[in-house]
Amino acid sequence: MAVILPTTLFAVRRATVTVDGHGTRSPSGWGAPGRERPGRIVAEPAEDGERDGPGMWVLAVDPAEQPLRARDLIVEPSTGRRWVVATADARDHAVDPAVDWIRVQASLQ
Repeated sequence: MAVILPTTLFAVRRATVTVDGHGTRSPSGWGAPGRERPGRIVAEPAEDGERDGPGMWVLAVDPAEQPLRARDLIVEPSTGRRWVVATADARDHAVDPAVDWIRVQASLQ
């Protein structure tokens, strides 16, 4: 497994859900940004905005952000870019947990 070194800082805004009087849950936005933590843009789509939807970016996020869920928002404060999480998969290093990371597939908002 490769070691992913950080090159930027990310902050996570958790998706918020409201429940109406009938018990129906619906997304209602995002909470306040959390602490900025090291991360990296691993891969970006060759073209964002393909025919079947936006291209997916791959981000490496600090494992302290677990659990990341679909619809959470990742913000890069230095540029203002924002990504909506589609999937998040913890990548645990077999030898040294100091280099663990979360592989996130997300679309640029």
